[in-house]
Amino acid sequence: MIKLVDLNYYAHSNLSNPEEVLELQKASIGFVDFIKEKLAIQLIKHCNYEGEKKVNDVEYIFFKNKNKFLHIPLKTHCYIQKRNPDIVLIQGFIFPLQLIALKFILSKKAKIIVQHHGERPYSGIKKVFQKIADHFIDVYFFTSIENANEWIDKKIIRNKKKCCELLEASTFFSLNKQLKCNWNNGFNGNKIFLWVGRLNKGKDPMTIIYAFEKYTIVCPEARLFMIYQTEELLPVIKGKLEENEHLKKAVILKGKVNHCELETWYNVADFFISGSHKEGSGYALIEAMSCGCIPLVTNIPSFKKITCDGSYGFLFEPGNPESLLSILLNLKNIEREKLSKSIINHFNNSLSFRSIADDLFSICERLMGK
Repeated sequence: MIKLVDLNYYAHSNLSNPEEVLELQKASIGFVDFIKEKLAIQLIKHCNYEGEKKVNDVEYIFFKNKNKFLHIPLKTHCYIQKRNPDIVLIQGFIFPLQLIALKFILSKKAKIIVQHHGERPYSGIKKVFQKIADHFIDVYFFTSIENANEWIDKKIIRNKKKCCELLEASTFFSLNKQLKCNWNNGFNGNKIFLWVGRLNKGKDPMTIIYAFEKYTIVCPEARLFMIYQTEELLPVIKGKLEENEHLKKAVILKGKVNHCELETWYNVADFFISGSHKEGSGYALIEAMSCGCIPLVTNIPSFKKITCDGSYGFLFEPGNPESLLSILLNLKNIEREKLSKSIINHFNNSLSFRSIADDLFSICERLMGK
């Protein structure tokens, strides 16, 4: 059986409870229960705690570490060396020095895979280490192969053939029809839109607001609920809403909610909307689709991959309100329930933890020549 170590160098130095660490990372480790019977997997985490914890017959090993570019976690590396894994899956592109150090103590047959989590290439001396690390990496995982382009253009990744597509995370959320039936919203029709994300320029909420302003003229019953974790553009948005009474009524600024509450919101909403200009993946999008929420998102690489080039949702040009407005105006022509069901099927087949586990196992077998 193939022995795989899933290694996350990032240290949650403020956390001493291993359960809290696993809870924070559950979106990226949920695949484990679907692969543990196929290969011998062990996960290594870093926080302010050292010890072992077994969850559903899977071992999680915890070490202390420092989030410093030059720090080598010797204790972690010695443990991995004794484990003698066939494959080490490193989470994140920002630990090149640690990766190089680890490679030198692993057996020659051991393979290294690195999972992209939206990181951007370093510059200066750090970029040099990323280039060196490339010599020791056998496979790169990206949500979309297109996300590898900037790494290839900067000559950090020399061989595009080493790049594969694999989702970095999924969700345990699911469709619950009763939630929508029980939600006393006071609105008629299927026109509930949901925004989940930070209110910054990269997420571009203003493009959504501008398109919605025109859309409410022809569809005054539409409502856009905005859930957000940061408020950079909140004053600008509030100023815009004050200019237009119809828009002010249509856009409801909910602010922060607990993550566990989002499942209810995704079930209640008919459409999920995002204006992101760049994403490594799309956690909120995947969560929305798991509940049958229809995506209206930008045509960036990761969103194209997740929606299968818009087959399961709608894609518009980033920063272009008219492109989004055109989609909004055509929603009256879609078979919403049929599309929603197909999105859930797509999630189960291609975006779920089971799907991630199946894809990862297939890649590991090919990598080991089995």
